[in-house]
Amino acid sequence: MLSLLDSCTAMRAYIASKEPSAALGVLDECEPALLEPRSMDQTHNRALAAVLVWQARALAALERREAAADALTAALRADCACYEALDLLLEQHALTPAQESELVDSLPINNQMSASEAALLRVAYRERLLRYAPPPDAPDEAPGPVEACRAQCAEAAEALGRRLAAGGRWAEALRALDRAGPACCPDVRAACLVELRRSAELFAFAHALVDAYPTAWTAWYAVGCYYYLVGKSELARRYLGKACGLEAGAGCVWLAYGHSFAADNEHDQAMAAYFKAGQLMPGCYLPPLYVGVECALNNNVSMCERFMARAAALHGAEPADEPGAGGWERLARAVRSAHVAHEAGAAAYAHGQHEAARALWLRALAAAGPPERLAPCWAATLDALGHAARALGRPAEALRWHERALALRPARAGSLAARGLCLALLGREAEAADALHAALARDPDHVVALALLDAIVDRLDAALTEEEIPQFPFPQLELPPAPSPAPAAPPDGSDMSMSMSFD
Repeated sequence: MLSLLDSCTAMRAYIASKEPSAALGVLDECEPALLEPRSMDQTHNRALAAVLVWQARALAALERREAAADALTAALRADCACYEALDLLLEQHALTPAQESELVDSLPINNQMSASEAALLRVAYRERLLRYAPPPDAPDEAPGPVEACRAQCAEAAEALGRRLAAGGRWAEALRALDRAGPACCPDVRAACLVELRRSAELFAFAHALVDAYPTAWTAWYAVGCYYYLVGKSELARRYLGKACGLEAGAGCVWLAYGHSFAADNEHDQAMAAYFKAGQLMPGCYLPPLYVGVECALNNNVSMCERFMARAAALHGAEPADEPGAGGWERLARAVRSAHVAHEAGAAAYAHGQHEAARALWLRALAAAGPPERLAPCWAATLDALGHAARALGRPAEALRWHERALALRPARAGSLAARGLCLALLGREAEAADALHAALARDPDHVVALALLDAIVDRLDAALTEEEIPQFPFPQLELPPAPSPAPAAPPDGSDMSMSMSFD
């Protein structure tokens, strides 16, 4: 019979050699009593938690994800400080946010460690669970001893980086990840570099990862993200496929795979990739969100509503059972995710439901954070609210939304063109022309700005009367008199004479 430590070593060796079935067979050689937690022997429980973590890895490699989640849950209950088990649970998105909170609250933390250790562990677990929540603002008062001790850990900077990235504050997320370590959270770092469109930095980062960790799936995932950023979708899918071969359970790789198909307008294949990501990440709201976006692009409104509602529920939507409200109205009352609300608003607006779209976008702004702390990425939501207000016949309100968007992300051609349209609708053609000229200065090929400017110039020309047309008189120039020509010199006879001899 094998001990727990021997079993752990053997299972690790089998998994490293890509033999998960043999790794599970090692447990058959252990005494059944060893696989049960003991209330008075925490050393045994720590060894048992390690064995259960490797059992979960083997089960995940065999596509038995529910059994893997059960093994990780058992590992956490056996040893509440087994952070690796919680990290795997969260990375695989095996549980919904409500189930994750329920699991952490039910752990016997106070029975396994001292009061100070229990307080620190609860703060760490709480921050890790809030990976999709808006990032916290700077506290007005000094942090407590637990928070101060927690702030010195690299894992705290990692958790903050994840939250900042989820909130759209990608530059701040990169700075937080730099504090945690250069190779910390490579998948999150690569996603932030893609959003910031820093292709040179992403190339260097992916190259360094491949040199240092050639067998890690995150290295080839970063390479695929680089080629996706530069617009080479075929190469992106090639390297993302290599990442899938190294880690079949990496759901974020399938999300990137779907994005590469969506960039090429291959909606069916994109949806298939998102469905695969949903199978690998059953507790994550991103796969149904992107499936809903693809359904909206395919004009399938009913399926779009269904998947958007599913994404909102996975993110922790509030119950909204108003019998008289439509699908979009119910979603606007229940959704808590700013990203889900924004995409649902775009789908509702595309299908002519402007009031519902406006309500969803307002909900997105409320979930994104306080107005003075909005990230530049939410300028698109402000512009969208301006379009909805204009469609509802409120050009003055629309103008205010577009000006807020320009304050958040200045000199964007689309926002300037939309501002020019609102000014034209308000009868301020001269200001509208200036705004459209500014839009064309940023993007000379902006079709909407070109068409609007032509129409506004024609309107201004037609409104001018003969007296209002500016006259530009020619300047009076006093030219000096031309100089008189000099008298011609008489011809030289020697030069013009001819000698003729008649002899």
